Amino acid sequence: MGLDMYLAAKKHIEKIDWKKLDRDNGLDMDSPEVVNDLFNEIVTTAGLENVAHSIYGAEVSVTCAYWRKSNQIHAWFVENVQGGNDNCGEYYVPQDKLRELLTICQRALFEKDPNLLPPKEGFFFGGTDIDQWYWEDIKDTIKQLKHVLELSEKSDLSFYYSSSW
Repeated sequence: MGLDMYLAAKKHIEKIDWKKLDRDNGLDMDSPEVVNDLFNEIVTTAGLENVAHSIYGAEVSVTCAYWRKSNQIHAWFVENVQGGNDNCGEYYVPQDKLRELLTICQRALFEKDPNLLPPKEGFFFGGTDIDQWYWEDIKDTIKQLKHVLELSEKSDLSFYYSSSW
C-alpha cells in the first residue's frame, strides 16, 4: 500500500475519415470505406469489433508519468489541479499546468528550496523529511515532465492526473 500517482496521456481517434465521406458517392457514416483504419485497428485489438458499429470514436490512454509516495508532487496536483479535493479522482491537467510544475521543480532544485514544494502528510504517503529521496523525486519529476511536454508538442494529447493509496 502507498501513494501511487499517475499522469495519463489520452488521444481521441475518430471512427469516420471525414475526407472519404462524400454523400454524392452513396457512402454514409456506416459505410466500411469511410472508417478510419486506425480506429479499426484499435477496436479489433481491444476485441470490440462486435460493438464498433455503434461507436463513433475511441480514446487511447497510456500512463506517461508515474510516481510512488512523492507526496510533495501529489500535494501540488491536489492544490493546483484538483481544487483541494484529495479524493483519488481523475482530473484534467492543462499543459500550462504541467509547464508550471516543471518550472517550480527546476526552481526548487536549483535554489534547494523545499518550501516551493512542501511535503504532505497522509495515510501511506511516505516520509516528509527533506532528504535525498525528496530531491530524487523532484529530479524524477523534472525528467518525466520534460518528456511528457515533448510528446505533447508532437501530438494532440490531453493529460489527466489520478492517485490512489
